Amino acid sequence: MTNKHAFTLAEVLITLAIIGVVAVLTIPALIQNHNEKVWSTAKDLWEKKLTETVRRMNIDGVMTGHKSTEDFMNTFKNYMKVIKTCDNSEIKKCYSPKIVQTGSDSETIEVETSELKTAENLGNDWETNTMSFVVADGTTVIMAYNPNCPYADPIEDQGSQVSCMAYMVDVNGKKGPNKVTKDIKLIGQISLSNCDNPIGDMCFSTDFKPTPIDTTLDENKQYDENYAVTNNYWAGAKKACADMGMSLPTRTQLAQLVSNLYVDSNGNAVTIGISEYKSGLKIKDEYKSNPPLTLGGSYWSSEDGAGLYHAFYREFNSTSTSSGGANGDGSGIKDEGYYRAICISN
Repeated sequence: MTNKHAFTLAEVLITLAIIGVVAVLTIPALIQNHNEKVWSTAKDLWEKKLTETVRRMNIDGVMTGHKSTEDFMNTFKNYMKVIKTCDNSEIKKCYSPKIVQTGSDSETIEVETSELKTAENLGNDWETNTMSFVVADGTTVIMAYNPNCPYADPIEDQGSQVSCMAYMVDVNGKKGPNKVTKDIKLIGQISLSNCDNPIGDMCFSTDFKPTPIDTTLDENKQYDENYAVTNNYWAGAKKACADMGMSLPTRTQLAQLVSNLYVDSNGNAVTIGISEYKSGLKIKDEYKSNPPLTLGGSYWSSEDGAGLYHAFYREFNSTSTSSGGANGDGSGIKDEGYYRAICISN
């Protein structure tokens, strides 16, 4: 008889398990490295394509002299295969709705591209709007044009696009990760400091009557995990603010809003506590003709009240402000539609 040597089933299973663990640890890194190379190559190709496009436009004398980004784009798309353009009110129809960038403190920041409406939002003071567009190869771009860009010699100047255009190109289209320095290259800088409704040194939305949402549903519990009801107006206000990339103000912020809106009867500055009542006020002169919120309205804060179905609010009148409530703690019932909302930027 001869002895035959073979692997046992246990040995085979252990070997396969080890191979699986190694694969789990190494394959994601390999995929990431591959993606990085693909994105880097695609960004280089875009730069070459754009440089050549600008050179040809300079040769034809059509790179300068446009009064707006829209005017420039009408000419630009004759030199590059642009298959779709979107104005600044419809950016997300051509570009990813959200992108990610890393802030100065290395914090990940999510940006709504619908907010990138002007050249100022791409770090320039050109007073032109942005446009988004899609190139035939699937590349998507948000661009702003400088109407004062100088003429560049088509032979000697290879970088004239920097002085004429600010842009954010996504070589991966709407596919992920939609992240600056990954599949996105940004020429300029994202700036969202402009504010449609500044009140003092704070930035608010226009005020509105919130639409209630059903917080008995799992997808809405994030807006109110304490009070499950089919018509939750307070949660509806929180959701509306979140959809705008903003949030309901805290009680402290609503109190700060008082000092920005009012002065006392002698024109002196006022300060107020979060639950304080104050009368004998008048609206500051700069807000008299166009108050930034509806006077006589009660505005939700982001903070829960004493009971699960209460939330704090503040009332703004023409000559007074209060944080009163029927139950005496300055809070209102979440499923009542009486209250208004105003959102503050983060």
